[in-house]
Amino acid sequence: MKRRIKALLGRAIFASRAYRPLFRNKAVIVLFHRIDDRYPGDPITCSTAQFREFCTFFHRYFTVVPFHVLIAKLERGDDISRHLVITFDDGYRDNRRAADELLRRRMPACFFIATEFIGSDRVPWWDAKSGIVSEWMSWADVRSLSDDGFELGAHTKNHVDLGVVSGAEAVEEIVGSARRLVAETGIPIDLFSYPYGRPHQITEENRKIVRKAGFVCCPSAYGGTVGKGNDPFRICRTPISPWHISPYQFGFEALLSQ
Repeated sequence: MKRRIKALLGRAIFASRAYRPLFRNKAVIVLFHRIDDRYPGDPITCSTAQFREFCTFFHRYFTVVPFHVLIAKLERGDDISRHLVITFDDGYRDNRRAADELLRRRMPACFFIATEFIGSDRVPWWDAKSGIVSEWMSWADVRSLSDDGFELGAHTKNHVDLGVVSGAEAVEEIVGSARRLVAETGIPIDLFSYPYGRPHQITEENRKIVRKAGFVCCPSAYGGTVGKGNDPFRICRTPISPWHISPYQFGFEALLSQ
């Protein structure tokens, strides 16, 4: 189905409130990477206007909650109808500006940090492929997110593929990222998301390492919704990207997903 048609159908369904029973005992976790107007069409970059449009949509139609709140409700078997969690991955510098927008709207979010990127000039392969010079937050920026009440989570040290890395290297990437966050911020870190986020990009051995390390979640990044009673170590996230021409397209696709 074409994206424009999905957006039109989504607008009708959400405006009429017909979406509400379809989201009974169903939550959504969304994922952003970079909010920047300089890279139109980049697959992991949203424009400032697009980000604001999505924030308005989330606030209007969902109950936006911190990640820890959703996890606690899943563990207790509580109602999660129309709950939504906002997350960011990697640690791009613009995330600090996005956080300011969320603060103005009093909306919570969680920032998953690839710790070796922070304060560096590293250009990961996906940005190099697009000719983008990556810009990362400083540790002062990361601390300010925590000071402003946002959640922080680990995302490995070097954004490695946990479907490939194993053994002691995997342990260091997983545990070491949390250890660095604790050292830099002074707060406990028990949220984790694995890089790349597709099903084959984390092994069961490495998922066990995440659990054993004391984390409380290990979300993916390939789409889907969260159902009541789902395992927090196998919950789905949906990336937001230029593919979405409207939040209503996103909403319609979320209604169809499992």
